[in-house]
Amino acid sequence: MFHFKYYIIIIIFCVSFLDLLKAQKPELIQVKGMVVNLQFEPVSFAHIIIKNKNLGTISNENGKFNFFTEKGNTIQFSCVGYKRASYLIPVITNYKIYHILAVMHPDTILLPEVIIFPWENYKEFVQVFLKTKVPDDDIARAEKNLELMHLQMLINDDEIPSAPGAAYNLTMQQRNNQLYWKGQTQPMQIFNVFAWQQFFDYLKNGKFKRK
Repeated sequence: MFHFKYYIIIIIFCVSFLDLLKAQKPELIQVKGMVVNLQFEPVSFAHIIIKNKNLGTISNENGKFNFFTEKGNTIQFSCVGYKRASYLIPVITNYKIYHILAVMHPDTILLPEVIIFPWENYKEFVQVFLKTKVPDDDIARAEKNLELMHLQMLINDDEIPSAPGAAYNLTMQQRNNQLYWKGQTQPMQIFNVFAWQQFFDYLKNGKFKRK
């Protein structure tokens, strides 16, 4: 009879211990939601970690996530350029699905301004500055071009045309002559009848007289 009571006590203790283990078994809950910034734009591929446990996941390209965890756990969200955000899953809740809208605040780091110069000291900067050739502006270039055209007209008024179109035609004609005689000996102008004719015309008109 004594052994029978002893067995009954052991059985009752085992059943109570199993019930206690069953009661302490953590209850899982489904966590769904979206990670957004302050403008409610999705934050893609944010890290989602369950604190104090080696478990986690990431949000998709649209910032959405979906996973299972235990009640009472703390969920931490992190992403490059944003501050970390933590959310606690309540222990007492009747919902099987817990929704989270994780709002990430920007983590802006303002660095002091750094100015880098290519000179070692101020004296070297002064020397380089004084030797620097300032490029001409549009007006200076136009004045130089006009002076060059005027000088060319004074040197040879008959062969240098003043009109841009005539100057272009003369240049193209000279270019064509060079290409025509390329690779062979160009004939001497002393045997050119037209050149002699132009020479005699210049003599008659007094083109070679000094002004």
